[in-house]
Parts: sequence; C-alpha cells; structure tokens
Amino acid sequence: MTAWKRAGREPRQLINEWLASLERVAEDRGDHVVMRVNRNWIAFRSENQRRAFAEIRPTRHRVEVFILPERRSLSDPAGIARPSPRTQGWNWFRTKFHVVGNGHGKAALSLIRQSYESPPRAVRAQRNLHRGRRSRSGGLHQARLPAG
Repeated sequence: MTAWKRAGREPRQLINEWLASLERVAEDRGDHVVMRVNRNWIAFRSENQRRAFAEIRPTRHRVEVFILPERRSLSDPAGIARPSPRTQGWNWFRTKFHVVGNGHGKAALSLIRQSYESPPRAVRAQRNLHRGRRSRSGGLHQARLPAG
C-alpha cells in the first residue's frame, strides 16, 4: 500500500492543493513539479533542478513534511518549522513540520515553496558544512587543527 492510499481525505486534499499551487509557480519558471509516490513517502520534485525539494509523509489525520533549507533561513510567521533530526529526512532535508487538518495549510505551502525556490548550490554547501566525523555513539566531532 502506498503513502497516498494510507492518507486520509484531508491530507490528500491538502497535498493536491500544494501540488497545484507549486505547478503554477514552476510553470512561470519554465519548470514542472512532479509528485512521486512511494510506499512510505510522497516527494515533490523539480524536473529542471533534478532534485526533490519536499518529502511528505501523510497519515490519516496529519501530514509530516521535510524540506531542504534550514529553519533559520526560512520566513515562518506561523512558527511551524522545526529542525529535522539527523535520523530522519535522508540527512539532506534540514527542516520538518507537521500539519494537522487544514490548520496550517497556507503556512506549509509557503515553506514548501521556499524549499522549491532555494538555490541548489546553497543547499549542497549547507549539507557539506554539516558533515563531520561521527563517533561510534553517533555524535559529531569538530575537526582538530594543529596547534601552532
């Protein structure tokens, strides 16, 4: 069973509205947004940018969304964005948020659109900045510079 089939009526309606809005934005840029459905998630992908810019995990009553930019670089008046744990979001989606019902549908669309519009190079550079050596316990270590 796919993530789309497991999703409730409201989450499916919300995702369809987001997709339609993003398709209009992409069309103005000569791009096309594709929705890919998998067993566990739904991805919004830009054809021109050749990348997924949002990963969506719907359930019956809510939607969990992962986006590329870090929370601090987003305009988020509703305050729904949170940092994405390293164990979720494939480690390149830096921010996540939840939408219950249609309560924050417009705020969520704004964040997803910001992810679509985020420059691919900046996201890649951001990813490289956050890479480091991991200890066996999973924590990051800072690189040590030689004294002198």
